[in-house]
Amino acid sequence: MESLQPLWNTFTSTPSSVLIWSLVGFLLVTDVVRRTIRWRRLRHVPGPPLAGWTSLWLTGSFLRGGFLEDYEKLAAKYGPVIRVTPNRVLCSDVDALYRISAVRSPYRKDEWYKVSKVSKHGDHTISLLGPEPRRERKKYIGPAYSGRGGVNFEHGADRALASFIDLIERKYLSTPGHLVSMDFGEKVHYWALDSIGEIAYSSSFGMLDQDRDTYGILAANDGSVGLIKLLSNHTWIWHALHRWPLLYLLPNDGDESGLGAIMGHVRHLVGTRLTAPPQPDMLQSFINHGLRGEDLCQEVGIQFFAGSDTVASLLRTTILLLLTHPSTYRRLQSSLPPPPAAPTDEKEPDRSIIPDAEAKAIPYLRAVIQEGIRLFPPVAMGAFWKEVPAEGDEVCGVRLPGGTVVGTSNGVWVTGRERAFWGGDAGTFRPERW
Repeated sequence: MESLQPLWNTFTSTPSSVLIWSLVGFLLVTDVVRRTIRWRRLRHVPGPPLAGWTSLWLTGSFLRGGFLEDYEKLAAKYGPVIRVTPNRVLCSDVDALYRISAVRSPYRKDEWYKVSKVSKHGDHTISLLGPEPRRERKKYIGPAYSGRGGVNFEHGADRALASFIDLIERKYLSTPGHLVSMDFGEKVHYWALDSIGEIAYSSSFGMLDQDRDTYGILAANDGSVGLIKLLSNHTWIWHALHRWPLLYLLPNDGDESGLGAIMGHVRHLVGTRLTAPPQPDMLQSFINHGLRGEDLCQEVGIQFFAGSDTVASLLRTTILLLLTHPSTYRRLQSSLPPPPAAPTDEKEPDRSIIPDAEAKAIPYLRAVIQEGIRLFPPVAMGAFWKEVPAEGDEVCGVRLPGGTVVGTSNGVWVTGRERAFWGGDAGTFRPERW
C-alpha cells in the first residue's frame, strides 16, 4: 500500500485533481438524491425490493425468459398492483385494465411504444404517441383493418393454408418405414407471414412454397429479441441510438440483411403497387384512403412483425397443449365434421378447408381456442405501458401519482390463471370450462 501512496498524493494534491474528485462526489450525491426521490414517490406500492431503485430486476427477468412466471408469483404475493421499476407498476385487475385501456381513457401511451418503430424515418400507428396523430392515421388504415373496401381476410388465410397443406404433402409425409420430422413452430410462422402477405398485398412471401425464410423476416425478428427487451425497459438507450453519431449505426434501407433489407423490400412493394392495377387488399385500401409516402411505408412495414408473432405463438402453444392432452385431442377430432369428398370437377370449389362460419359453429373447437388463449395469451408478451394522467389516479386502492407508468397487457397472463375466478385447476388445460 505504501507504494501506492505517491500515486494517491498525485491524484489529490493538484487543483485539477481536486476539481475532478469534487465533480465525481457531486454526481454521486446527485444520483443518490435523484434515486431516493424516485423511490419515495411509489414507496407505498409493494414489489421486489430492488425494483424501487433500479430497472435491473425487470430487465433481468425478461432476459432470463421467465418474466411472466415471475409476475404470476409476485401477483400472488403482493396483489394486483406491483412496483417493478422506480417509476413502473404492473396491474392485473380486470376492471382497472379495462378502464386504463379504454378508448377515451385519460391515460396516454408511454415512450415504450417508440421501440416498435421499424425505421428511423417515421412512425406507424403503434409508435405514434399522441391521440390526435393516431386518430388521424386511423382514418387511412381503419377501413382495411375492419375488413371493408373489398378486403377478405378469410380468402387470404385460406390460400396460405392451402400452401401449408401442400408443403406437408410435398416434403413432410411420413411412411411406416420412414419418419420425416418437421419443425411445426417454424412452419406455422411461415403460414402466419404468408397469410399476411395474401391479405395485405394479394401475394404471399413465398415462405411455404420455398420452405424458407425468404426475406429474412424471422431471422431479423429472432436476432433482435434480446435488444428489444433491453430497449423496452431502458428507453433512454433507444433515444441515444437515435441521436448523432449512433444514428448512423441503425439499419438502413438496402442493407443485405436484417431490418434494413426488409424495409428495402417494403419500399419496393409500395412503389410497385402505386403504378400497378388496383388489388382487393389492405395495401390498396391504404392507398385508396389517401395514405402516401413514408407514412404508407411505415404502416406496411409494421405488418411484417406485429401480426405474425402473436398468431404463430398462439398456434404453437395450443397445438402443444392438445398434443400433451390426448383425450382432449381425440374429443376435438370427433367434434369436427367429416372431410368432404374431393371435387370431381376442376370448377367445383375445394372444400378441404372448413369455412370460417362453419368453424365458429363448432362449440368444442371454439372452447379449445379460448382455453389456449386463456393459458397463453399472446398479448401478454408486451407490457403496453400507459402513463398516469397529471392529476394522478387510484388503482385498486393504491394511489399512483401523475407520470407513473402502468403496464397493462402483462396482467392478462395473471388474470387468465387466477384461481379465485377459474377455480383450483386454473393452470390446467380444460376446454370444457367454456
